[in-house]
Amino acid sequence: MLIETSAPQILRQASDLAARPKILIADDDLRNLMELDAILAAPDREVVQARSGWEALSHVRQDDFAVIVLYMRASDLEALQITARMRADQRTSQVPIVFIAACGADELQIASSRSAGAIDYIFTPINPKLLRAKIDILIDLYRKTEEIRRLAEQRKRLLLENLRIQKEKLAAEQRLRHREEHQSLVLQSLPIALYTASGGPGLRRLRFTDDSIRRLSGFSSSDFRRQSNLWEARLNPEEHGRVIQAFANIENTGSASVEYRWRCADGTEKHILDHAVLSAVHNDGRRELFGFWLDVSDRKSLETDLLHASKLEAVGRLTGGIVHDFRNMLSVVIGNLDLLHVLIRDNSGASRRLHSALEGAQTCAELTSRLLAFARRRAIETDVVDVVETVESIMDLLTCALGANIRIRTDYDKGCWPVCVDRPQLEAAIVNLAINARDAMPNGGQLGICVENIRHTADQEGHEPPQPPREFVRITVSDTGIGMSAEIVEHIFEPFFTTKSASRGVGLGLSMVRHFVRQSGGDVSARSIPGTGTRICLDLPRAKLEIPQEADHNLFDLSA
Repeated sequence: MLIETSAPQILRQASDLAARPKILIADDDLRNLMELDAILAAPDREVVQARSGWEALSHVRQDDFAVIVLYMRASDLEALQITARMRADQRTSQVPIVFIAACGADELQIASSRSAGAIDYIFTPINPKLLRAKIDILIDLYRKTEEIRRLAEQRKRLLLENLRIQKEKLAAEQRLRHREEHQSLVLQSLPIALYTASGGPGLRRLRFTDDSIRRLSGFSSSDFRRQSNLWEARLNPEEHGRVIQAFANIENTGSASVEYRWRCADGTEKHILDHAVLSAVHNDGRRELFGFWLDVSDRKSLETDLLHASKLEAVGRLTGGIVHDFRNMLSVVIGNLDLLHVLIRDNSGASRRLHSALEGAQTCAELTSRLLAFARRRAIETDVVDVVETVESIMDLLTCALGANIRIRTDYDKGCWPVCVDRPQLEAAIVNLAINARDAMPNGGQLGICVENIRHTADQEGHEPPQPPREFVRITVSDTGIGMSAEIVEHIFEPFFTTKSASRGVGLGLSMVRHFVRQSGGDVSARSIPGTGTRICLDLPRAKLEIPQEADHNLFDLSA
Protein backbone atom coordinates (compact mmCIF):
# COMPACT_ATOMS: atom_id res chain seq x y z
CA MET A 1 0.00 0.00 0.00
CA LEU A 2 1.37 3.47 -0.96
CA ILE A 3 1.37 6.27 1.70
CA GLU A 4 1.52 9.87 0.54
CA THR A 5 4.46 11.84 2.04
CA SER A 6 5.20 15.56 1.58
CA ALA A 7 8.48 16.76 0.10
CA PRO A 8 9.71 18.41 3.36
CA GLN A 9 9.08 15.21 5.27
CA ILE A 10 11.07 13.27 2.70
CA LEU A 11 13.90 15.79 2.92
CA ARG A 12 13.97 15.60 6.70
CA GLN A 13 13.94 11.81 6.63
CA ALA A 14 16.78 11.83 4.10
CA SER A 15 18.73 14.37 6.17
CA ASP A 16 18.37 12.28 9.32
CA LEU A 17 19.67 9.26 7.49
CA ALA A 18 22.65 11.11 5.94
CA ALA A 19 26.11 10.78 7.59
CA ARG A 20 27.84 13.81 9.11
CA PRO A 21 29.55 15.87 6.38
CA LYS A 22 33.36 16.08 6.51
CA ILE A 23 35.62 19.15 6.21
CA LEU A 24 39.21 18.69 5.11
CA ILE A 25 41.70 21.32 6.34
CA ALA A 26 45.31 21.22 5.12
CA ASP A 27 48.46 23.14 6.16
CA ASP A 28 51.97 22.30 7.25
CA ASP A 29 51.66 24.58 10.29
CA LEU A 30 50.06 22.77 13.21
CA ARG A 31 49.01 26.05 14.81
CA ASN A 32 47.00 27.00 11.74
CA LEU A 33 45.34 23.56 11.73
CA MET A 34 44.43 23.93 15.41
CA GLU A 35 42.97 27.39 14.77
CA LEU A 36 40.85 26.17 11.81
CA ASP A 37 39.70 23.12 13.75
CA ALA A 38 38.55 25.36 16.67
CA ILE A 39 36.62 27.62 14.29
CA LEU A 40 34.94 24.92 12.15
CA ALA A 41 34.37 22.13 14.70
CA ALA A 42 30.67 21.37 15.41
CA PRO A 43 28.59 18.34 16.48
CA ASP A 44 26.91 18.05 13.06
CA ARG A 45 30.15 17.80 11.10
CA GLU A 46 33.59 16.17 11.17
CA VAL A 47 36.92 17.98 10.64
CA VAL A 48 39.83 16.05 9.12
CA GLN A 49 43.36 17.49 9.29
CA ALA A 50 46.16 17.08 6.73
CA ARG A 51 49.76 18.25 7.42
CA SER A 52 50.53 18.70 3.75
CA GLY A 53 48.90 19.07 0.37
CA TRP A 54 49.89 15.59 -0.66
CA GLU A 55 48.37 14.13 2.54
CA ALA A 56 45.19 16.05 1.69
CA LEU A 57 45.26 14.54 -1.78
CA SER A 58 45.50 11.06 -0.18
CA HIS A 59 42.45 11.78 2.04
CA VAL A 60 40.17 12.94 -0.79
CA ARG A 61 40.97 9.80 -2.77
CA GLN A 62 39.71 7.64 0.13
CA ASP A 63 36.72 9.59 1.45
CA ASP A 64 34.01 12.08 0.48
CA PHE A 65 34.24 15.68 1.73
CA ALA A 66 31.74 18.53 1.77
CA VAL A 67 34.40 21.25 1.57
CA ILE A 68 38.21 21.52 1.46
CA VAL A 69 40.13 24.39 3.14
CA LEU A 70 43.74 24.95 2.03
CA TYR A 71 46.34 27.50 3.22
CA MET A 72 48.10 29.27 0.37
CA ARG A 73 51.16 31.42 0.98
CA ALA A 74 52.98 33.67 -1.42
CA SER A 75 54.71 31.70 -4.17
CA ASP A 76 53.05 28.51 -2.86
CA LEU A 77 52.89 26.32 -5.95
CA GLU A 78 52.09 23.13 -4.02
CA ALA A 79 48.56 24.30 -3.11
CA LEU A 80 47.85 25.15 -6.74
CA GLN A 81 49.14 21.79 -7.95
CA ILE A 82 47.08 19.90 -5.36
CA THR A 83 43.99 21.89 -6.32
CA ALA A 84 44.53 21.19 -10.02
CA ARG A 85 44.87 17.47 -9.33
CA MET A 86 41.69 17.45 -7.25
CA ARG A 87 39.81 19.14 -10.08
CA ALA A 88 41.13 16.60 -12.57
CA ASP A 89 39.92 13.71 -10.44
CA GLN A 90 36.26 12.80 -11.14
CA ARG A 91 35.74 11.92 -7.46
CA THR A 92 36.70 15.44 -6.22
CA SER A 93 36.01 17.58 -9.26
CA GLN A 94 32.82 19.04 -7.71
CA VAL A 95 34.04 19.46 -4.09
CA PRO A 96 34.25 23.20 -3.10
CA ILE A 97 37.78 24.39 -2.28
CA VAL A 98 38.42 27.50 -0.12
CA PHE A 99 41.87 29.10 0.11
CA ILE A 100 43.24 30.85 3.23
CA ALA A 101 45.43 33.56 1.71
CA ALA A 102 47.92 35.77 3.53
CA CYS A 103 46.86 39.35 3.96
CA GLY A 104 48.06 41.48 1.08
CA ALA A 105 47.99 38.74 -1.58
CA ASP A 106 48.16 40.27 -5.01
CA GLU A 107 45.59 39.90 -7.74
CA LEU A 108 47.76 37.48 -9.70
CA GLN A 109 47.87 35.09 -6.78
CA ILE A 110 44.12 35.29 -6.34
CA ALA A 111 43.56 34.73 -10.09
CA SER A 112 45.88 31.73 -9.97
CA SER A 113 43.89 30.20 -7.12
CA ARG A 114 40.64 30.71 -8.98
CA SER A 115 41.99 29.25 -12.19
CA ALA A 116 43.24 26.23 -10.23
CA GLY A 117 39.73 25.54 -9.00
CA ALA A 118 39.11 27.48 -5.78
CA ILE A 119 35.65 28.93 -5.38
CA ASP A 120 36.47 31.38 -2.57
CA TYR A 121 39.30 32.72 -0.44
CA ILE A 122 39.73 34.33 3.03
CA PHE A 123 42.55 36.60 4.11
CA THR A 124 44.48 36.27 7.31
CA PRO A 125 44.03 37.11 10.05
CA ILE A 126 40.97 34.88 9.83
CA ASN A 127 37.59 36.27 10.72
CA PRO A 128 36.01 33.25 12.49
CA LYS A 129 32.44 34.36 11.90
CA LEU A 130 33.02 34.98 8.20
CA LEU A 131 34.83 31.67 7.73
CA ARG A 132 32.21 29.75 9.66
CA ALA A 133 29.39 31.44 7.71
CA LYS A 134 30.92 30.57 4.36
CA ILE A 135 31.64 27.00 5.41
CA ASP A 136 28.10 26.64 6.81
CA ILE A 137 26.69 27.71 3.46
CA LEU A 138 28.83 25.14 1.65
CA ILE A 139 27.90 22.45 4.22
CA ASP A 140 24.21 23.23 3.78
CA LEU A 141 24.60 23.11 -0.01
CA TYR A 142 26.36 19.75 0.34
CA ARG A 143 23.52 18.41 2.51
CA LYS A 144 20.87 19.63 0.09
CA THR A 145 22.77 18.07 -2.82
CA GLU A 146 23.07 14.77 -0.99
CA GLU A 147 19.38 14.84 -0.10
CA ILE A 148 18.46 15.47 -3.71
CA ARG A 149 20.77 12.65 -4.81
CA ARG A 150 19.23 10.27 -2.25
CA LEU A 151 15.73 11.25 -3.35
CA ALA A 152 16.73 10.63 -6.95
CA GLU A 153 18.10 7.24 -5.99
CA GLN A 154 14.94 6.44 -4.04
CA ARG A 155 12.79 7.49 -6.93
CA LYS A 156 14.95 5.44 -9.26
CA ARG A 157 14.56 2.42 -6.99
CA LEU A 158 10.81 3.00 -6.83
CA LEU A 159 10.69 3.29 -10.61
CA LEU A 160 12.69 0.09 -11.03
CA GLU A 161 10.45 -1.65 -8.49
CA ASN A 162 7.36 -0.45 -10.35
CA LEU A 163 8.87 -1.63 -13.62
CA ARG A 164 9.60 -5.00 -12.04
CA ILE A 165 6.04 -5.24 -10.72
CA GLN A 166 4.67 -4.24 -14.13
CA LYS A 167 6.82 -6.88 -15.84
CA GLU A 168 5.63 -9.54 -13.39
CA LYS A 169 2.04 -8.42 -13.89
CA LEU A 170 2.47 -8.49 -17.68
CA ALA A 171 4.06 -11.95 -17.48
CA ALA A 172 1.18 -13.17 -15.28
CA GLU A 173 -1.36 -11.73 -17.73
CA GLN A 174 0.44 -13.42 -20.63
CA ARG A 175 0.44 -16.76 -18.77
CA LEU A 176 -3.26 -16.33 -18.02
CA ARG A 177 -3.95 -15.43 -21.67
CA HIS A 178 -1.98 -18.47 -22.88
CA ARG A 179 -3.89 -20.68 -20.44
CA GLU A 180 -7.20 -19.27 -21.65
CA GLU A 181 -6.16 -19.76 -25.29
CA HIS A 182 -5.11 -23.33 -24.50
CA GLN A 183 -8.44 -24.02 -22.78
CA SER A 184 -10.27 -22.43 -25.71
CA LEU A 185 -8.39 -24.64 -28.20
CA VAL A 186 -9.17 -27.72 -26.11
CA LEU A 187 -12.87 -26.81 -25.99
CA GLN A 188 -12.89 -26.08 -29.73
CA SER A 189 -11.40 -29.50 -30.46
CA LEU A 190 -14.12 -31.28 -28.44
CA PRO A 191 -17.73 -31.78 -29.57
CA ILE A 192 -18.89 -29.75 -26.56
CA ALA A 193 -20.60 -26.38 -25.97
CA LEU A 194 -20.97 -24.61 -22.60
CA TYR A 195 -24.08 -22.60 -21.70
CA THR A 196 -25.94 -20.83 -18.90
CA ALA A 197 -29.69 -20.50 -18.40
CA SER A 198 -32.07 -18.94 -15.91
CA GLY A 199 -33.41 -21.25 -13.22
CA GLY A 200 -37.03 -21.65 -12.22
CA PRO A 201 -40.13 -22.60 -14.20
CA GLY A 202 -40.85 -21.26 -17.63
CA LEU A 203 -39.14 -21.21 -21.01
CA ARG A 204 -35.61 -22.67 -20.94
CA ARG A 205 -33.56 -20.06 -22.80
CA LEU A 206 -29.95 -21.12 -23.37
CA ARG A 207 -27.07 -18.63 -23.48
CA PHE A 208 -23.96 -20.29 -24.94
CA THR A 209 -20.65 -18.88 -23.73
CA ASP A 210 -18.87 -19.07 -27.09
CA ASP A 211 -19.58 -19.91 -30.71
CA SER A 212 -18.55 -23.57 -30.46
CA ILE A 213 -22.28 -24.33 -30.61
CA ARG A 214 -22.13 -23.41 -34.32
CA ARG A 215 -19.78 -26.33 -35.02
CA LEU A 216 -22.03 -28.67 -33.07
CA SER A 217 -25.49 -27.58 -34.27
CA GLY A 218 -25.07 -25.15 -37.15
CA PHE A 219 -26.65 -22.34 -35.09
CA SER A 220 -24.61 -19.50 -33.56
CA SER A 221 -24.89 -18.36 -29.96
CA SER A 222 -26.66 -15.20 -31.17
CA ASP A 223 -29.32 -17.39 -32.84
CA PHE A 224 -30.21 -18.82 -29.45
CA ARG A 225 -30.40 -15.30 -27.97
CA ARG A 226 -32.67 -14.03 -30.73
CA GLN A 227 -35.02 -17.05 -30.77
CA SER A 228 -36.11 -17.74 -27.23
CA ASN A 229 -37.78 -21.08 -28.09
CA LEU A 230 -35.10 -22.39 -30.46
CA TRP A 231 -33.99 -25.21 -28.14
CA GLU A 232 -37.49 -26.50 -27.37
CA ALA A 233 -38.79 -26.10 -30.94
CA ARG A 234 -36.13 -28.46 -32.33
CA LEU A 235 -36.48 -31.25 -29.81
CA ASN A 236 -37.52 -34.58 -31.28
CA PRO A 237 -41.32 -34.75 -30.82
CA GLU A 238 -41.10 -38.30 -29.46
CA GLU A 239 -38.77 -37.16 -26.66
CA HIS A 240 -40.16 -33.67 -26.01
CA GLY A 241 -42.22 -34.53 -22.93
CA ARG A 242 -39.50 -36.64 -21.30
CA VAL A 243 -36.81 -33.96 -21.73
CA ILE A 244 -39.00 -31.07 -20.54
CA GLN A 245 -40.01 -33.05 -17.44
CA ALA A 246 -36.38 -33.91 -16.62
CA PHE A 247 -35.34 -30.25 -16.59
CA ALA A 248 -38.50 -29.23 -14.74
CA ASN A 249 -37.40 -31.48 -11.84
CA ILE A 250 -33.94 -29.88 -11.59
CA GLU A 251 -35.20 -27.56 -8.81
CA ASN A 252 -35.60 -30.65 -6.63
CA THR A 253 -32.66 -32.76 -7.81
CA GLY A 254 -30.09 -29.97 -8.26
CA SER A 255 -28.80 -31.41 -11.55
CA ALA A 256 -30.00 -33.19 -14.67
CA SER A 257 -28.31 -35.30 -17.34
CA VAL A 258 -30.48 -36.16 -20.35
CA GLU A 259 -29.79 -37.68 -23.78
CA TYR A 260 -32.13 -36.66 -26.58
CA ARG A 261 -32.32 -36.11 -30.31
CA TRP A 262 -32.11 -32.50 -31.52
CA ARG A 263 -32.58 -31.21 -35.06
CA CYS A 264 -29.63 -29.14 -36.31
CA ALA A 265 -29.64 -26.26 -38.77
CA ASP A 266 -29.08 -28.58 -41.77
CA GLY A 267 -32.07 -30.71 -40.79
CA THR A 268 -30.08 -33.69 -39.50
CA GLU A 269 -30.70 -35.04 -36.02
CA LYS A 270 -27.89 -35.45 -33.51
CA HIS A 271 -27.86 -37.28 -30.21
CA ILE A 272 -27.06 -34.70 -27.53
CA LEU A 273 -26.01 -35.33 -23.93
CA ASP A 274 -27.30 -32.30 -22.02
CA HIS A 275 -25.92 -32.00 -18.49
CA ALA A 276 -26.81 -29.07 -16.22
CA VAL A 277 -26.39 -28.17 -12.53
CA LEU A 278 -28.24 -25.57 -10.46
CA SER A 279 -26.17 -22.81 -8.85
CA ALA A 280 -26.51 -21.50 -5.31
CA VAL A 281 -29.00 -18.71 -4.57
CA HIS A 282 -27.67 -15.25 -5.51
CA ASN A 283 -28.14 -12.13 -3.38
CA ASP A 284 -31.17 -11.14 -5.44
CA GLY A 285 -32.73 -14.58 -4.96
CA ARG A 286 -32.04 -15.82 -8.49
CA ARG A 287 -30.55 -19.19 -9.41
CA GLU A 288 -28.79 -20.11 -12.64
CA LEU A 289 -28.18 -23.27 -14.60
CA PHE A 290 -24.65 -24.10 -15.74
CA GLY A 291 -24.45 -26.87 -18.31
CA PHE A 292 -22.93 -28.23 -21.48
CA TRP A 293 -23.93 -30.04 -24.65
CA LEU A 294 -21.92 -33.07 -25.77
CA ASP A 295 -22.40 -34.63 -29.20
CA VAL A 296 -22.74 -38.39 -28.58
CA SER A 297 -23.96 -39.28 -32.07
CA ASP A 298 -20.83 -41.34 -32.82
CA ARG A 299 -21.21 -43.21 -29.55
CA LYS A 300 -24.87 -43.95 -30.29
CA SER A 301 -23.88 -45.17 -33.75
CA LEU A 302 -21.28 -47.49 -32.24
CA GLU A 303 -23.82 -48.77 -29.75
CA THR A 304 -26.23 -49.47 -32.62
CA ASP A 305 -23.53 -51.25 -34.60
CA LEU A 306 -22.62 -53.32 -31.56
CA LEU A 307 -26.26 -54.26 -31.09
CA HIS A 308 -26.52 -55.29 -34.74
CA ALA A 309 -23.29 -57.26 -34.46
CA SER A 310 -24.65 -59.08 -31.43
CA LYS A 311 -27.83 -59.92 -33.30
CA LEU A 312 -25.90 -61.13 -36.31
CA GLU A 313 -23.64 -63.23 -34.12
CA ALA A 314 -26.71 -64.88 -32.66
CA VAL A 315 -28.11 -65.41 -36.18
CA GLY A 316 -24.78 -66.91 -37.26
CA ARG A 317 -24.82 -69.42 -34.43
CA LEU A 318 -28.41 -70.35 -35.20
CA THR A 319 -27.60 -70.61 -38.92
CA GLY A 320 -24.85 -73.12 -38.26
CA GLY A 321 -27.26 -75.65 -36.84
CA ILE A 322 -30.09 -75.03 -39.29
CA VAL A 323 -27.89 -75.09 -42.40
CA HIS A 324 -26.26 -78.34 -41.32
CA ASP A 325 -29.63 -80.09 -41.13
CA PHE A 326 -30.88 -78.39 -44.29
CA ARG A 327 -27.83 -79.57 -46.25
CA ASN A 328 -28.47 -83.13 -45.12
CA MET A 329 -32.05 -82.89 -46.38
CA LEU A 330 -30.80 -81.47 -49.69
CA SER A 331 -28.54 -84.49 -50.05
CA VAL A 332 -31.61 -86.72 -49.89
CA VAL A 333 -33.43 -84.53 -52.44
CA ILE A 334 -30.48 -84.52 -54.86
CA GLY A 335 -30.05 -88.28 -54.54
CA ASN A 336 -33.69 -88.99 -55.33
CA LEU A 337 -33.64 -86.53 -58.25
CA ASP A 338 -30.64 -88.38 -59.70
CA LEU A 339 -32.50 -91.70 -59.45
CA LEU A 340 -35.65 -90.16 -60.95
CA HIS A 341 -33.66 -88.71 -63.82
CA VAL A 342 -32.55 -92.24 -64.78
CA LEU A 343 -36.12 -93.48 -64.76
CA ILE A 344 -37.62 -90.72 -66.97
CA ARG A 345 -34.72 -90.02 -69.30
CA ASP A 346 -36.89 -91.02 -72.28
CA ASN A 347 -39.37 -88.21 -71.50
CA SER A 348 -37.60 -85.11 -72.85
CA GLY A 349 -39.97 -82.53 -71.34
CA ALA A 350 -39.95 -84.06 -67.87
CA SER A 351 -36.22 -84.63 -68.15
CA ARG A 352 -35.59 -80.92 -68.80
CA ARG A 353 -37.69 -79.91 -65.81
CA LEU A 354 -36.00 -82.52 -63.65
CA HIS A 355 -32.57 -81.31 -64.80
CA SER A 356 -33.49 -77.74 -63.87
CA ALA A 357 -34.69 -78.84 -60.43
CA LEU A 358 -31.49 -80.84 -59.91
CA GLU A 359 -29.30 -77.85 -60.81
CA GLY A 360 -31.30 -75.66 -58.42
CA ALA A 361 -30.91 -78.17 -55.61
CA GLN A 362 -27.17 -78.44 -56.25
CA THR A 363 -26.85 -74.61 -56.25
CA CYS A 364 -28.70 -74.49 -52.92
CA ALA A 365 -26.34 -77.12 -51.56
CA GLU A 366 -23.32 -75.04 -52.55
CA LEU A 367 -24.86 -71.93 -51.01
CA THR A 368 -25.62 -73.68 -47.76
CA SER A 369 -22.09 -75.05 -47.71
CA ARG A 370 -20.72 -71.52 -48.02
CA LEU A 371 -23.14 -70.22 -45.40
CA LEU A 372 -22.09 -72.99 -43.03
CA ALA A 373 -18.45 -72.07 -43.64
CA PHE A 374 -19.20 -68.48 -42.66
CA ALA A 375 -21.14 -69.50 -39.58
CA ARG A 376 -18.19 -71.63 -38.46
CA ARG A 377 -15.67 -68.93 -39.56
CA ARG A 378 -13.76 -71.22 -41.90
CA ALA A 379 -11.55 -69.88 -44.68
CA ILE A 380 -13.36 -68.84 -47.90
CA GLU A 381 -11.63 -69.54 -51.20
CA THR A 382 -12.12 -67.16 -54.12
CA ASP A 383 -11.49 -67.65 -57.80
CA VAL A 384 -11.46 -65.71 -61.07
CA VAL A 385 -15.07 -65.53 -62.22
CA ASP A 386 -16.67 -64.59 -65.54
CA VAL A 387 -19.60 -62.41 -64.49
CA VAL A 388 -21.57 -62.78 -67.72
CA GLU A 389 -21.27 -66.58 -67.64
CA THR A 390 -22.32 -66.57 -63.97
CA VAL A 391 -25.44 -64.49 -64.69
CA GLU A 392 -26.38 -66.74 -67.62
CA SER A 393 -25.93 -69.88 -65.48
CA ILE A 394 -28.62 -68.78 -63.02
CA MET A 395 -31.01 -67.37 -65.63
CA ASP A 396 -33.31 -70.42 -65.53
CA LEU A 397 -33.44 -70.20 -61.73
CA LEU A 398 -34.31 -66.51 -61.94
CA THR A 399 -37.04 -67.17 -64.51
CA CYS A 400 -38.70 -69.71 -62.24
CA ALA A 401 -38.28 -67.52 -59.12
CA LEU A 402 -39.64 -64.30 -60.65
CA GLY A 403 -42.74 -65.70 -62.33
CA ALA A 404 -44.35 -65.26 -65.71
CA ASN A 405 -45.46 -61.60 -65.21
CA ILE A 406 -41.88 -60.28 -64.89
CA ARG A 407 -39.68 -59.97 -67.94
CA ILE A 408 -35.90 -60.23 -67.69
CA ARG A 409 -33.73 -58.00 -69.87
CA THR A 410 -29.96 -58.44 -69.99
CA ASP A 411 -27.30 -56.14 -71.38
CA TYR A 412 -23.62 -57.14 -71.44
CA ASP A 413 -20.53 -55.20 -72.48
CA LYS A 414 -18.34 -56.89 -75.04
CA GLY A 415 -15.22 -58.31 -73.47
CA CYS A 416 -16.28 -57.88 -69.85
CA TRP A 417 -13.35 -58.22 -67.48
CA PRO A 418 -13.18 -61.12 -65.02
CA VAL A 419 -13.45 -60.53 -61.28
CA CYS A 420 -11.97 -62.40 -58.32
CA VAL A 421 -14.84 -63.31 -55.95
CA ASP A 422 -16.57 -66.22 -54.31
CA ARG A 423 -18.90 -67.42 -57.09
CA PRO A 424 -21.70 -68.88 -54.90
CA GLN A 425 -21.85 -65.57 -52.99
CA LEU A 426 -22.03 -63.64 -56.26
CA GLU A 427 -24.88 -65.87 -57.43
CA ALA A 428 -26.64 -65.45 -54.08
CA ALA A 429 -26.26 -61.66 -54.28
CA ILE A 430 -27.80 -61.50 -57.78
CA VAL A 431 -30.66 -63.81 -56.75
CA ASN A 432 -31.25 -61.74 -53.61
CA LEU A 433 -31.48 -58.51 -55.61
CA ALA A 434 -33.79 -60.17 -58.14
CA ILE A 435 -36.15 -61.43 -55.40
CA ASN A 436 -36.29 -57.92 -53.85
CA ALA A 437 -37.08 -56.49 -57.31
CA ARG A 438 -39.86 -59.07 -57.72
CA ASP A 439 -41.42 -58.00 -54.40
CA ALA A 440 -41.30 -54.35 -55.56
CA MET A 441 -43.31 -55.26 -58.72
CA PRO A 442 -46.43 -57.03 -57.37
CA ASN A 443 -48.29 -56.35 -60.64
CA GLY A 444 -45.41 -57.39 -62.87
CA GLY A 445 -42.80 -55.40 -64.72
CA GLN A 446 -39.29 -55.64 -66.08
CA LEU A 447 -36.07 -56.73 -64.34
CA GLY A 448 -32.86 -55.45 -65.91
CA ILE A 449 -29.40 -56.97 -65.41
CA CYS A 450 -26.55 -55.00 -66.94
CA VAL A 451 -22.86 -55.95 -66.81
CA GLU A 452 -20.32 -53.34 -67.96
CA ASN A 453 -16.68 -52.28 -67.53
CA ILE A 454 -16.08 -48.95 -65.75
CA ARG A 455 -13.11 -46.91 -64.58
CA HIS A 456 -13.13 -44.79 -61.44
CA THR A 457 -11.18 -41.67 -62.33
CA ALA A 458 -11.78 -39.86 -59.00
CA ASP A 459 -12.00 -40.89 -55.38
CA GLN A 460 -15.17 -40.79 -53.34
CA GLU A 461 -14.46 -37.24 -52.12
CA GLY A 462 -14.11 -35.92 -55.68
CA HIS A 463 -10.43 -35.00 -55.32
CA GLU A 464 -7.68 -35.48 -57.85
CA PRO A 465 -7.96 -38.77 -59.78
CA PRO A 466 -5.81 -41.59 -58.40
CA GLN A 467 -2.97 -42.97 -60.49
CA PRO A 468 -3.75 -45.16 -62.28
CA PRO A 469 -7.58 -45.17 -62.48
CA ARG A 470 -9.14 -48.22 -60.84
CA GLU A 471 -11.04 -50.64 -63.08
CA PHE A 472 -14.27 -52.34 -62.01
CA VAL A 473 -16.98 -54.56 -63.41
CA ARG A 474 -20.38 -53.06 -62.59
CA ILE A 475 -23.43 -55.31 -62.19
CA THR A 476 -26.62 -53.23 -62.24
CA VAL A 477 -29.93 -54.80 -61.19
CA SER A 478 -32.89 -52.51 -61.92
CA ASP A 479 -36.65 -52.83 -61.74
CA THR A 480 -39.74 -50.86 -62.72
CA GLY A 481 -41.39 -51.25 -59.32
CA ILE A 482 -42.85 -48.91 -56.73
CA GLY A 483 -39.48 -47.37 -55.77
CA MET A 484 -38.40 -45.91 -52.43
CA SER A 485 -37.95 -42.48 -50.86
CA ALA A 486 -34.49 -41.03 -50.25
CA GLU A 487 -34.89 -41.54 -46.49
CA ILE A 488 -35.50 -45.27 -46.94
CA VAL A 489 -32.63 -45.67 -49.43
CA GLU A 490 -30.21 -44.39 -46.76
CA HIS A 491 -31.05 -47.37 -44.52
CA ILE A 492 -31.68 -50.32 -46.87
CA PHE A 493 -28.20 -51.82 -46.32
CA GLU A 494 -28.46 -51.74 -42.53
CA PRO A 495 -28.91 -55.10 -40.78
CA PHE A 496 -32.50 -55.94 -39.85
CA PHE A 497 -33.89 -52.94 -41.76
CA THR A 498 -36.78 -53.97 -44.03
CA THR A 499 -39.87 -52.45 -45.59
CA LYS A 500 -41.52 -55.87 -45.85
CA SER A 501 -43.88 -57.38 -43.33
CA ALA A 502 -42.45 -59.53 -40.54
CA SER A 503 -43.63 -62.69 -42.30
CA ARG A 504 -41.78 -61.88 -45.55
CA GLY A 505 -38.31 -60.70 -44.47
CA VAL A 506 -35.94 -60.02 -41.59
CA GLY A 507 -33.78 -57.34 -43.23
CA LEU A 508 -30.54 -59.32 -43.67
CA GLY A 509 -30.47 -59.83 -47.46
CA LEU A 510 -29.10 -56.45 -48.61
CA SER A 511 -26.82 -56.25 -45.60
CA MET A 512 -25.21 -59.56 -46.64
CA VAL A 513 -24.95 -58.31 -50.25
CA ARG A 514 -23.08 -55.18 -49.14
CA HIS A 515 -20.79 -57.24 -46.93
CA PHE A 516 -19.96 -59.59 -49.81
CA VAL A 517 -19.16 -56.71 -52.19
CA ARG A 518 -16.96 -54.86 -49.69
CA GLN A 519 -15.31 -58.12 -48.69
CA SER A 520 -14.36 -58.49 -52.36
CA GLY A 521 -12.82 -54.99 -52.46
CA GLY A 522 -15.72 -53.31 -54.22
CA ASP A 523 -18.65 -51.06 -53.34
CA VAL A 524 -22.41 -51.00 -53.65
CA SER A 525 -24.78 -48.09 -54.31
CA ALA A 526 -28.52 -47.67 -54.71
CA ARG A 527 -30.79 -45.15 -56.37
CA SER A 528 -34.56 -45.15 -56.32
CA ILE A 529 -37.42 -42.88 -57.36
CA PRO A 530 -40.89 -43.47 -55.88
CA GLY A 531 -43.26 -44.73 -58.55
CA THR A 532 -40.46 -45.26 -61.08
CA GLY A 533 -38.23 -48.06 -59.83
CA THR A 534 -34.93 -48.90 -58.15
CA ARG A 535 -31.39 -49.38 -59.43
CA ILE A 536 -28.67 -51.15 -57.37
CA CYS A 537 -25.07 -51.27 -58.63
CA LEU A 538 -22.38 -53.72 -57.51
CA ASP A 539 -18.85 -52.56 -58.42
CA LEU A 540 -16.33 -55.45 -58.27
CA PRO A 541 -12.62 -54.83 -58.96
CA ARG A 542 -11.10 -56.25 -62.11
CA ALA A 543 -9.30 -59.54 -61.44
CA LYS A 544 -5.98 -58.49 -62.92
CA LEU A 545 -5.72 -55.65 -60.36
CA GLU A 546 -6.71 -57.55 -57.26
CA ILE A 547 -6.49 -61.33 -57.14
CA PRO A 548 -6.66 -62.36 -53.49
CA GLN A 549 -5.67 -65.98 -52.94
CA GLU A 550 -7.72 -66.53 -49.85
CA ALA A 551 -9.96 -64.41 -47.63
CA ASP A 552 -10.95 -65.22 -44.08
CA HIS A 553 -13.96 -63.06 -43.24
CA ASN A 554 -17.08 -63.47 -41.16
CA LEU A 555 -20.31 -62.89 -42.98
CA PHE A 556 -21.73 -61.25 -39.89
CA ASP A 557 -18.87 -58.76 -39.34
CA LEU A 558 -20.27 -55.23 -39.57
CA SER A 559 -16.86 -53.55 -39.91
CA ALA A 560 -16.99 -54.09 -43.67
